[in-house]
Amino acid sequence: MKVVTAAQMRSLEEAADAAGQSYEEMMTQAGEGVAQAIGELGLAEGSNILILVGPGNNGGDGLVAARVLYEMGANVVCYIWKRDTEGNANYQRVVDLGIEVVWQRDDPELAKFGTLLNDAQVVVDALLGTGASRPLRGDLARLLTALHDALILLQPTHPPLEQLVWP
Repeated sequence: MKVVTAAQMRSLEEAADAAGQSYEEMMTQAGEGVAQAIGELGLAEGSNILILVGPGNNGGDGLVAARVLYEMGANVVCYIWKRDTEGNANYQRVVDLGIEVVWQRDDPELAKFGTLLNDAQVVVDALLGTGASRPLRGDLARLLTALHDALILLQPTHPPLEQLVWP
């Protein structure tokens, strides 16, 4: 696995775009790659998978992953924080497939989010990408704090994080 900084990732994406690969194609490849990795771990078919979807291209990756995981037999829910869905083909595909969509704005106390986290075998974070640079605050900070707290509670019953990370 190669690890790059946010600046290096932006540079790689810009180079790929300049070479003729669209951001839409990159989102499709990233989302399909995430779904494939989850499938290869045996965590797709029949699993409850929660996809956290944000506003940018990373959120688009998550929507693609949601569609592919659903097609692999997973029970998928997309929990969306701040996303413009007007004319968004990836979002429309999710809706057309009947994948459950929950909007954070409709869950101000994060009760539904807590239930979804409790029921999920897999959580995919597609909230923020390389463009994020400001401190976390407001609804996003509360959402990520709830996620962090849930993961801390789960840790004793799950393998160490390094065993869950895809190579």
